Amino acid sequence: MFLACRRQLVYTFSQHLGLPSLRTLQAHHTFMTVAPTIGPIAASQLDTNINTLILTPLGSVVVPRHGHSLMMNKIALKERASNAVIGLCHSHLHLIDPTLHMYDSALRIAEKLADGTVHLGKEMSVMAVGAFGDDKIFPIFGAPTCKCEDSDTMVSIFTLTRDHWHATGAEERLGLIFSIATDRDSTCRAAGHHMFLKSELSLTSRLYGTLSDMPGLNLATGDDEITLDFDYKHIFKHKSFFNYCT
Repeated sequence: MFLACRRQLVYTFSQHLGLPSLRTLQAHHTFMTVAPTIGPIAASQLDTNINTLILTPLGSVVVPRHGHSLMMNKIALKERASNAVIGLCHSHLHLIDPTLHMYDSALRIAEKLADGTVHLGKEMSVMAVGAFGDDKIFPIFGAPTCKCEDSDTMVSIFTLTRDHWHATGAEERLGLIFSIATDRDSTCRAAGHHMFLKSELSLTSRLYGTLSDMPGLNLATGDDEITLDFDYKHIFKHKSFFNYCT
């Protein structure tokens, strides 16, 4: 609204709706800017977002180390074109040049959309990280998707994210990744089963003595004892869950 209507109209809306003014928000609120994913998900984008959103704001402050969870979910997008090259799916964007050099560039992109070479994103794949015991979450990438990814692609995304949590120094400073949580998407689940249900918790693990006596608990983990988790609202929605409980 600020960009479209400028400051005076924003002020009027704020007064009418009882919202804090832009100046108040700027003075008392920290705004997060997430580097957008244009094209294939790249390590540089993850590094930028982890550093900009999580590590840099901490400065030299020493914080307690916690276990963290990587959370993958999707949000709906309006599948429509605009006068800017935004919202094209990350899986196929490498097949075209998305830069608008001149009018012919826009025509070529429109042709590739029409023949199905590249697509407008149906949803936005979002990965965020949060610490156990803390309500704050931090998005570390968002990429439009046409929902054509297979489990191998998701394995690559999970691996890249896990590795760069370590490579940026976030693991050493803030704590290990304990789990990766997904929604009910079948490709995410298949990738999760492949990566994080591949071995039983070792008898020498510090967790084994605590978890081994819990009836019905799955002791399967992945590398570094990372476990697979799910968004519980999707489990609760499934009717078989309630049939089991009753």
